Amino acid sequence: MDKERRVRDIYHKGVIFCKPDTPLQEVVRVMADTEIHAIMVAEREGEPPVGVVSHTDAIAHYGEDLTAIQAREVMTPDVISISEDATVEEAASKLLESHIHRLLVVGETGKPLGILSTTDIIREMRGTRWVWYLD
Repeated sequence: MDKERRVRDIYHKGVIFCKPDTPLQEVVRVMADTEIHAIMVAEREGEPPVGVVSHTDAIAHYGEDLTAIQAREVMTPDVISISEDATVEEAASKLLESHIHRLLVVGETGKPLGILSTTDIIREMRGTRWVWYLD
């Protein structure tokens, strides 16, 4: 592993946003259909996120009427971000210190660029894929 690898080398590009008043049913549908594990919540397009709805936030409402619950009611406020220029080691430390599973990756101006998850770091730790041969 290269201790100087950067977040920009391994994160998932692109961010899916919803508005605070988006029904949880729609958030869950997007998560399931896109296999995305977190949706950022923002008041308007281009504005910084005010929160994030993760799988964990959503499943806490299993069995409830998801049309009656809004994203703002279940989101985790205070989105934690990291620069795309940060090292992967810095990102891992930030995830551990914050007890979270993903960080919002931002550019120099603070614009959201994507998401870095614990899975991205695990894949980076793994290195190249193994090839298994059967006799």
